[in-house]
Formats: sequence, structure tokens, C-alpha cells
Amino acid sequence: MNAFPEGVHFDAVLPLVWQPEARWQPFEVARYLDVLADFDTVERAEPVTGEQAKLDLQLVWLARLMNPVLPVPVAVTIGLEFVRWPADGVVVGAQGCLAMVPDEALPHLLSLPVEVVAVETVGTETAVTARWLLGQGAARDAFERYVFRRHREQIRHEREAKS
Repeated sequence: MNAFPEGVHFDAVLPLVWQPEARWQPFEVARYLDVLADFDTVERAEPVTGEQAKLDLQLVWLARLMNPVLPVPVAVTIGLEFVRWPADGVVVGAQGCLAMVPDEALPHLLSLPVEVVAVETVGTETAVTARWLLGQGAARDAFERYVFRRHREQIRHEREAKS
């Protein structure tokens, strides 16, 4: 796929699927992304207690039970305002949700609203670029923190690879 528009973003391979009829739940998005941030052991300042480890394990098991079959992982670029992924059959102007698993640590299929702004053929793939329709509020704030966290993580990994 072509380069993603400038700004804060990260590249990943995540399970995701286009859902033209899906509805999103802002409260669920905000809470999941907040829990994911807390769950992220890389950024935990304090050690994990036995009680916290049990709760984390229960969350993982619950997430796996709720989503026994996840979509196929694909290369995706996620930014604060836009997202780009390979897909067929999606048209410019379409609104729906991009359902994805934001992190393997807590595998939950989360539906986020988007509007498709571009569909391009790149080699043998069709690249879809969409604008997030998260609005304002807790879900938007949690999503932005998630993107910034993953962006910083990607930069750190790139620096470590160069060393």
C-alpha cells in the first residue's frame, strides 16, 4: 500500500473486517481502550500484583470467549484521523465500521465508525482509506491515547532495530 498521510500513525498487522451495517458503542470503545492501556505491561510503572495478574488473565479469557473466531489479520496503517487497509468491494463515500482487534494482548473485536474517502489499486491490492467518525468524548480521547501509545512503541522498535 502507498504511504499513509503525514501525522501520528502506526503500522500493524491486525485482525480486521469492514462492516457496512455495523453500529458502534462509544462507551465500549472508551472502556476497552482504557483497559487495554492499563493492561499494557510495557508501560506499567508499578509491578503487577497477584490479584491484578488474575484479573488480567480473566479479561483475556473473557475476550477469547466473546470472539472465538477473529477476522484474518491484514496490514493496516492507523492514524489519528485516518485508517488504511486492503479490502475489496468497498466504495468511496460508504459509511460503516472497521471492526478490528487493536491488540493481541486482549483479543476483542472492536467496531469503530469510518467513512471511506479513497479506494486505490496498488499493485494487486485495493487500498481503502477511511476517515474516523469517532466524534468527541471519551471514545475519541481513548482512541487518540491508543494511537499515540502505539506510535511511540513503533518508533522505539525502529530505533532498537537500528542499534
